[in-house]
Amino acid sequence: AMQVEENLKTASSVFYMGKEYENILNFRTSDPTTERVNRLVDYQNHYYSYVYTGCILHQTKKQWDRAKYDISNRPEILFTLFNVGFLQSNPGPNPECGGSHITVGDKVYTFGAIGFDFYYSGELAKEFPYWERRFKS
Repeated sequence: AMQVEENLKTASSVFYMGKEYENILNFRTSDPTTERVNRLVDYQNHYYSYVYTGCILHQTKKQWDRAKYDISNRPEILFTLFNVGFLQSNPGPNPECGGSHITVGDKVYTFGAIGFDFYYSGELAKEFPYWERRFKS
């Protein structure tokens, strides 16, 4: 979460989303550590969990765009990178789906593969119309 916040404010970062996003996670108290934790563990209000998740995905996509690799139509790569984190996000011409291994029954899946299947499953398509609204460049 701290890395997301830093990326929002650091214009020289490859993860920088733009000036219009710099203040979306500003803190309201003088205790950012406690406020950050409270944001992420509030089981009654998931707003900040969604904002941080959206920022991770957008920041990662920005990094790849700046390296001239388009992953906007590669949900399995975005899911994988979300799972493995910023430090393992290394733009290149042949990204691979992967991440944590998850066993369902006797079959092992990767986080990226499950994300891919869910993304194209149609579940929540009405709530998240991915063909109508895409990443803002």
